[in-house]
Amino acid sequence: MSLPPIATATLQAALVNAGSNVLAQGIKAWRDQTPFELDLQALFQFTTCAFVLSPLTYVWLEGLESRFPGSSEDTPVTKSTAEKNGPKQGKQKLNVKNTVAKVVIDQTVGAAINTVAFIMTMGLLRGQDFDVINAQIHNDFWPIMLAGFKLWPFVSILNFTVVPADKRLLVGSLFGVIWAVYLSLMSG
Repeated sequence: MSLPPIATATLQAALVNAGSNVLAQGIKAWRDQTPFELDLQALFQFTTCAFVLSPLTYVWLEGLESRFPGSSEDTPVTKSTAEKNGPKQGKQKLNVKNTVAKVVIDQTVGAAINTVAFIMTMGLLRGQDFDVINAQIHNDFWPIMLAGFKLWPFVSILNFTVVPADKRLLVGSLFGVIWAVYLSLMSG
């Protein structure tokens, strides 16, 4: 029995985040020239954050794709072309306007929501009160957003133009390793 796509994506993101957190802890130990000791609490918090936020991100991306389809039929299928070519649909053509809209909306609205949600979720998992979380949002929001602008627009353009829809989560997860290491180091 296979899992629903949202569950598969969530499990995949949680595993990637767990591995990225361990990698980030190793990098931090190496950078600080200290022996590596796995911080299980940080690993648990970061992985739990992925379990909380990944389904929301999945729904967000699905909503973007349904509102702004990335491709359209190059040639309409008429009765005569269907009889001549069989029931095959016309060739898919990239919808540039929708693709640009998706990238812009995802990299502004989506990135802002995701950044605040990440900071809030990590703060709540650490047992911090609202004032501390609010201060972290004010301090960390723009550094995280600006760092994200160096990676995610490229990933979005790649995903929305070249990568088949059923492989986008995998590509995003692979780039997510880099991003999750960054977030792990940023969040302590």
